Amino acid sequence: MKKTLFLNPPSFEGFDGGAGARYPAKREITSYWYPTWLAQPAALVSGSRLVDAPPHHLTLEDILQIAADYELILIYTSTPSLTNDIRCIDALKAQDPQVQMGLIGAHVTILPAQTLQRVPSIDFVCRGEFDFTCLELAQNKPYDQIGGLSYRKKDGSVHHTPDRELLEDLDRLPSVFQVYDRDLAIEK
Repeated sequence: MKKTLFLNPPSFEGFDGGAGARYPAKREITSYWYPTWLAQPAALVSGSRLVDAPPHHLTLEDILQIAADYELILIYTSTPSLTNDIRCIDALKAQDPQVQMGLIGAHVTILPAQTLQRVPSIDFVCRGEFDFTCLELAQNKPYDQIGGLSYRKKDGSVHHTPDRELLEDLDRLPSVFQVYDRDLAIEK
């Protein structure tokens, strides 16, 4: 199993996170939600870590120190946060060009090829139901055998594997409570 980091990257000063998403927002009352979209695959990947940078007030320098110990980094992004997230991605890849790095979220599900073209420092994007896609990446399964994955081939072309089927049996997913307890501070 690859040593895997699930990352909600740092954002701008005063970022409020709202509803567990990556929407840049400032409100009169700061309110961070649990990063549910990252916690679920983190619960599947044994030995992984979830870092929720904004509520824990972690900087890019903090993230670079944490990430140095990981082989696979999966970052949750959104359309409004992508430009900010690219700065973090580029810094992580500059620190370790060998780290496998990919994005998850609605933006990359809708625009996988465009995202790969815009962000040359990522290796792949996970589309749609990405929980088991993340698990198979951590298990070091070859990219072309992982459903719901878009990636850049060695020749620079973008390849899309078939979509994953919708997950109808949610009981196949482990509880996220242990991830919350292990990696997040409820007070934040």
